[in-house]
Amino acid sequence: MNDSDFRNSQESGLWAEHVAPLNSLVNDLRAARPQNAGSVPYFAPLNGGTDATILCLLPSPGQDCADGEFILSTEDDDAAAEALATLLEESGIDAKEVVLAHAYPWERAADASGRLTGAETTAGLEPMSRLLRLVPNLRAVILMGKGPEDFWGKVTKKYPQAITRITAIPSFSPGPLSLSGTTAQREARLARRSEAMREARAIVRAPRGPAGPRRESMVRAEDLGPEHLSRVIEVNDGTQTLHGPLLKAFQPSPEWRVTLTVEVAGQRRALGVTPDTWVRVYRGAGVR
Repeated sequence: MNDSDFRNSQESGLWAEHVAPLNSLVNDLRAARPQNAGSVPYFAPLNGGTDATILCLLPSPGQDCADGEFILSTEDDDAAAEALATLLEESGIDAKEVVLAHAYPWERAADASGRLTGAETTAGLEPMSRLLRLVPNLRAVILMGKGPEDFWGKVTKKYPQAITRITAIPSFSPGPLSLSGTTAQREARLARRSEAMREARAIVRAPRGPAGPRRESMVRAEDLGPEHLSRVIEVNDGTQTLHGPLLKAFQPSPEWRVTLTVEVAGQRRALGVTPDTWVRVYRGAGVR
């Protein structure tokens, strides 16, 4: 991000509606980083955020990530970001269709090298489950390297319900090291990177039936109002999930938990959540 005006625009947009839930997650992860782990980059407002349909999954942040306004973007000043930007452009995928994330969201320890360790991929599972809940329209994940591919296998086993609508597409890292080897190997990997992008584009732009595309948004529990009543919502308090039409949202005072009453299988169910809990609100056709 050598362009200061562009960088300023990205920094000022970190709390825009479509990325605020994701960057709130980043702050949580920064506060609860594993021992010897570094910081976590913010999600760039130039990308799709909670509205994205394609996840580009990378291994881990580069070792220049410090607390502050560090932003993960295809406009970063490195070869991998430039290669990824080129791949997206050549495949006809708009930046707003994509969200970028890491299997291990924290900067690795200074002495770490090579592929992600088993401990690192395990540490990334819970953050990924939270990310997937915040990006409800995902339809494809491009696994950019062997590390992300192994990590996604763990996600599939631990959170099978979270990825039922997401197609995993193996690819290679956009970093220059992935192109080492013979000329034939390099050409095959370059071809696969481009092919993976085209596969993702075909998946997310395929027709979704006569009801049209599902529309969803994320709203904090404390911001739910009369306009959200009767809409289908999905909310999780960390131990259980309620999914169904919202019947009531009650908060006695700003410092109290919000009690959400939801119709589930014909019965009224109530769940108390903190005011800043993100609630998925379905519009139009609802869940498919």
